[in-house]
Amino acid sequence: MSAKYKIERLLRDFHLRPEVREAFLKAPDNVLEEYQIPREYWPLLKEGKLHTLYKMGIHQILLYHLAHVLGIKRDEYVKRINDPNY
Repeated sequence: MSAKYKIERLLRDFHLRPEVREAFLKAPDNVLEEYQIPREYWPLLKEGKLHTLYKMGIHQILLYHLAHVLGIKRDEYVKRINDPNY
């Protein structure tokens, strides 16, 4: 499985499985390891690097689930999707 697929599966589960969201907030490394996401992508997910993830091909709707889990509000989400610093 590609890294993109693994990340998208995790983000989908953020939406569908509240226990995954809760586990990520408590111990993100454990969840990322469970989903077999390569370590080089961990900072992108934990820090909400939405633009970088979007440029990888991760769907915007799935990225919104990540933003929700990280507490990123709508206006900040739009900024991060469009700002290459993220």
